[in-house]
Amino acid sequence: MRLRRDRRKDRSEIPMDAVKKQLEQIAREGGFKAAILTTEDGFAVVDIESNLDSNSLAALAGFVWTMNMNVLDLTGLETIDQLTMSGSSGDSVICQSFEVLDQPVVLIVIASVGSEHRHLTDRAVEGIKRILD
Repeated sequence: MRLRRDRRKDRSEIPMDAVKKQLEQIAREGGFKAAILTTEDGFAVVDIESNLDSNSLAALAGFVWTMNMNVLDLTGLETIDQLTMSGSSGDSVICQSFEVLDQPVVLIVIASVGSEHRHLTDRAVEGIKRILD
């Protein structure tokens, strides 16, 4: 049996602290200006320090969750889990919807258009699920 070496150096046994560390790590790697995990209703669960208003970002979650469900209904597609909105400034608002403990949540990050956001947000989702499930 081969044991996997734990890559995490800065870790916590407290789930919400561990999720915050996960978000801080992907923000550093991706150069994200903000990262926040919210409920589908727009309540902040975990966020990182940023110059942006986390309550305003969290308020996007309800809109994003509804938009995601509408897109699925209207297109007949089975899964769309990430919506990206980009502006001429080069910044993007990236919202990825998923479930943890049977509860819908939204991960919102602000990133440069050229960043590796999908790879990092996917990794964040897997880390959050691993931590909270």
